Amino acid sequence: YQRRVRGSLHPTKPTMSWQAYVDSNLVGTGKVSKAAIIGHNGGTWATSSGFVVSPQEGLDLAAAFKDASNLRSKGAFINKEKHMVVLANDRSIYGKKEKGGFAAVKTTQAILIGTYVEPLTAGNCNNTVEKLADYLIEQGY
Repeated sequence: YQRRVRGSLHPTKPTMSWQAYVDSNLVGTGKVSKAAIIGHNGGTWATSSGFVVSPQEGLDLAAAFKDASNLRSKGAFINKEKHMVVLANDRSIYGKKEKGGFAAVKTTQAILIGTYVEPLTAGNCNNTVEKLADYLIEQGY
């Protein structure tokens, strides 16, 4: 991809909507049940149909990348469902509940959230979300 700027060619990044990342790169893989991309301010950028991360859930999740003690003690709420936090650091938060769970990964500008329900597995869901996060970070997002 290139674009002409004042007579010279400059490389540009291919563009894709945030919704397309949710639909194709997360849920479309068959390894993630539902997904969302939110901003660090908790605002929703894109989401699967019927999957809602409330502004408060988003803010709580964003804050947990700095200090996860609250989520570790009270659990993480995603789509109004409580999850036990099994991993939390400055990049990734993983949660589990009954026959499913979630992975949330922070990029430079966004937080990617993917959920799974059996027969999907935590490992496949986590890996899918982490790989997309790596790509977005490489692209400056």
